Amino acid sequence: MNKRKIIFYINLICFCVTIYGCTENYIPRDKAYPRIQFPKQTYVHYASSCPYEFEYPSYAQIEEKNTFFNRDLKNDSCWINIDLRELNGKIHLSYKHIAHPDTLYKLMEDAYKLTSKHTLKADYIKDSIIDEEHLKGIWYDVGGNAASSVQFFLTDEKHHYLRGALYFTVTPNIDSMSPIINFVKEDIRHLIHTFKWK
Repeated sequence: MNKRKIIFYINLICFCVTIYGCTENYIPRDKAYPRIQFPKQTYVHYASSCPYEFEYPSYAQIEEKNTFFNRDLKNDSCWINIDLRELNGKIHLSYKHIAHPDTLYKLMEDAYKLTSKHTLKADYIKDSIIDEEHLKGIWYDVGGNAASSVQFFLTDEKHHYLRGALYFTVTPNIDSMSPIINFVKEDIRHLIHTFKWK
């Protein structure tokens, strides 16, 4: 066989392999999400003139709230945000002093109603009771593409009530957000575990 025939057959074989190799249906890959570099989970003690203290993540910053919908808050309102800048989220904490026992029941009812508003987008809402000697409350775990995946309230059942909610400044997507949500849940559990009334 001469060189031309050998080159022809080699090219023919390569051409056939290419044609038959490309007949498979192409299936696009799923959309990928960027890898997240989580900050180190160390904690800082928070204490102020407010009637509570706790430990919060060192990668976060405390924002004191002075206004709510452009209205000044009372000096003793003690509303704060824990700004999770690296993760595009905030833990909103709002405090109320309990002047009358009926006030506590109304606040607890409001917490339930605010959490229930997420049922349109949530796959589930699971509640867990927080029952320690000087700290009572409920943790709401909201599953699915809800705007807030964690909500909770804490009380001493006598004088103090604090409500917390986790929000992110991105469109809710549980597929991409679940690693971040699980990471922040650990920080919120630490906050609750170290929480004390003054």
